[in-house]
Amino acid sequence: MIKINPAIRGAKRLEKSLKAESRRQKKALSTAIKVEGFRLRKVLKQEIRQQAPGGRQFEPMSMISRKRRRRKKPLAPLAKAVRYYIPRQDPVEMHIGWVGPKVSKSWKRIAEKQQEGFDIDVSRKQRRFLAEYGGEMDRSKYKPFFFIKSGTQEFDVPARPIMRPFWNAHETEAKRNIAYNYRKKLKGERI
Repeated sequence: MIKINPAIRGAKRLEKSLKAESRRQKKALSTAIKVEGFRLRKVLKQEIRQQAPGGRQFEPMSMISRKRRRRKKPLAPLAKAVRYYIPRQDPVEMHIGWVGPKVSKSWKRIAEKQQEGFDIDVSRKQRRFLAEYGGEMDRSKYKPFFFIKSGTQEFDVPARPIMRPFWNAHETEAKRNIAYNYRKKLKGERI
């Protein structure tokens, strides 16, 4: 902040103008970031629904999951809870993904588990159920996968990174868009 000697004529008016200009610049930056946050949120939702955030395809599902799930795009529901969140204004900070107070803990937990990968324990009861399910199938390319070895204790669900590939693909574009929108807003143009 610039200190102005009050003895100088018009100093109070100049100080007032400088404060108003500082507020205008902060508001322009905040607006530019919000606009870009909304755009990134929309892009991320679309890429999750296409099963390729940041242009990188998700790991394929296991044969059992493919047969049992009717959906062709199993992680598409994660797109519902994607948000952008601006926790503070000075300095301005923005988060994209399953963030903010409006996203439930269960959505956050599901998204985190999918991105990190996890193991599922297989009980004897589940093994028996899968064998019965597989036994009911006629000739099917899936049938052999439902008969699990008795030594199998858990299924490994691979990590399906979402945020890292997305941000790697869109970071430079986002920064460029924020700078462009900021300049437009300072000129008084609508963004």
